[in-house]
Amino acid sequence: MRFEFDKKNWTSIIEGEKDCYLLANGLGGYSSLSVIGAAARGDQALLMSAKRAPNVRMHLVSNIFERLVVDGQEYILTSQRMKSGKDYTGFHYLEKFIYDDFDELAPMWIYRIEDITITKHLQMMHGENKVALWYEIDNPSEKNVTLELLPLLRFTSKKEDFNDAQNLDAYQIMPCDASTNADAQDRQYCITDGDIKLFFKTNASLSQQPAHLFGELYFSQDERDGRVAYGNAFVNCILKQKIEAKKDIYVTFSTETITDFDAKKCYETCVQKNSARKKQLLAQATLSSELGKQLVLSADAYIVRRDSTNGKSIIAGYPFFEDWGRDTMISLAGATIITRRFAECKSILQTFANYVKNGLLPNLFPEGGENPMYNSADAPLLFVNAVYEYMEYSGDKAFQVEILPVLEQIIDNYQNGTDFHIGMDCDGLIMAGAGLEQLTWMDVRVGDFLPTPRHGKPVEINAYWYSALMVMYELTQETKYQELAAKVKTSFIEKFWNESEQCLKDVLSGRKDENQIRCNQIWALTMPFTMLPIEKEKLILKKVKEELYTTVGLRTLVKSDPDFHPIYIGPMEERDRAYHQGTVWAFPLGAYYRACVRYAEKCGDKTEIERIKAELTEGFGALAVWLREGCVSQVAEIYDGDTPTVSRGCFAQAWSVTELLRAVYDFERML
Repeated sequence: MRFEFDKKNWTSIIEGEKDCYLLANGLGGYSSLSVIGAAARGDQALLMSAKRAPNVRMHLVSNIFERLVVDGQEYILTSQRMKSGKDYTGFHYLEKFIYDDFDELAPMWIYRIEDITITKHLQMMHGENKVALWYEIDNPSEKNVTLELLPLLRFTSKKEDFNDAQNLDAYQIMPCDASTNADAQDRQYCITDGDIKLFFKTNASLSQQPAHLFGELYFSQDERDGRVAYGNAFVNCILKQKIEAKKDIYVTFSTETITDFDAKKCYETCVQKNSARKKQLLAQATLSSELGKQLVLSADAYIVRRDSTNGKSIIAGYPFFEDWGRDTMISLAGATIITRRFAECKSILQTFANYVKNGLLPNLFPEGGENPMYNSADAPLLFVNAVYEYMEYSGDKAFQVEILPVLEQIIDNYQNGTDFHIGMDCDGLIMAGAGLEQLTWMDVRVGDFLPTPRHGKPVEINAYWYSALMVMYELTQETKYQELAAKVKTSFIEKFWNESEQCLKDVLSGRKDENQIRCNQIWALTMPFTMLPIEKEKLILKKVKEELYTTVGLRTLVKSDPDFHPIYIGPMEERDRAYHQGTVWAFPLGAYYRACVRYAEKCGDKTEIERIKAELTEGFGALAVWLREGCVSQVAEIYDGDTPTVSRGCFAQAWSVTELLRAVYDFERML
């Protein structure tokens, strides 16, 4: 899809900071700045490299300070708010920002100063910590023009603040052309403190400067969320190029020696490889709609390599999150199964299978010498269902021999009891949690307070449990699984149905939260095997649409509930109290749409089928609009519960994109 922004989108620097782009490299590294080229978050950078894939990152290049000198008159192209209040407002010269995955304009900025046009292109190489820039400058009147570029460097880990007191003189610039490029006119340099190395190649002239601090950048989006609002960068060189009638300037940054002959070739190689890869992903996925194709490419940002396990994983979101077990299992089908990336899917399943302990999957993988964390009641059951879906879609029936012992271990531990008070009650339903344990996606802890305690029998956990039992029966044909599933079904329908509200209870706990109307019930309609009669499915869909639906996600709690929080903003404690108390989450909307498709397929009523087709057509049309907001071509983590207008939390979230992609896939096959 093509996304164009122009001056009406940045009538002020505040407006221009709200939307951003994301380029990811499949290692956990990325490039992300606002559409006006500013950093509105400390985690935004021109080059955020993956030092150890996918979670140990290094913030290397914050941005490039761009200055155009025309007949002695200086024009700053850079936009950036500063702590001092002396902001850089180059957005005044910015005519357009274009992002188009299909045409390799990802992204592109067009500036105009007098009759001079500057077009900036950016690419990030998949599988490498490398970004390549191309500046096209058109100077038709052949004025006396010079473009100056100052790399703004940070050289800190993702989670560290830049230390103003660090020894800037330690960062040296050295020419370092590889012997194979000895005849190239473009020069390659290395900036290093003896440990960290940043290579860059350019056809512009370089002049070294005494290393000095640039000045504290102001991160408005971080301040909004109660995070550190300021950060510095340093400068130790300047790139200059005189512009006659036309000139192309290339700059490539990389954590490895650049082997391309010249800087132009660096950029062209990125374009060629990225283009070929995207075409392959689209051809493999077989989605036909423009929205579906865009979501296929958007979902690619989250599939990453994990160095510690030598396999694939799925990163939960950018710029904050890591690759968690629960998020991976929820995102897996949309990211890899329906896109037919079966080898990567299998790699992810095998990785998690190797870490199963007491029937539980890691919710957080180890980094360095740390041990995995297993506090997730849903991830293991989602894993069982994901294995089944992988085998059904891929036809890899032989995988059963390898994976069945792991599945049996999960089921046995849930049936007989395992860590975190997870285990089956006498009615066949699964209980989980006690004290301050956080075991479902909706759990959050504020000190010693749980805003949304879900200890007891959560509705979605038991929907996953029933489906997992039926998966085991399908794979083994052992009647013990079928008999237990029948018991679970009887108990579920009897105990979870809320007759007064005509929907499902959220958690069987004996507390007031038992009857709260939440979005978790939607997964009882979307698993590979479901329990409810079609009449009850229709009532649940009606309740969700009337009480929880928005065009970008489902509310986590109905607005009429006394615990409802209308907005998600402020310090972390305040945000955590609102996190699941009405805040809109995008990923359950995918489940709602999929549940609508499944209901239409079962009901046999032509009028109902046409109504659902019309509803989803309208919904996906609205979703295309949301892809412009926040992070271009991505879907954010959350939105305000009262009236969703702007994205909150992670600006790009794996399960948001992948679950909606899965819904589009199902809808295309319904038409």
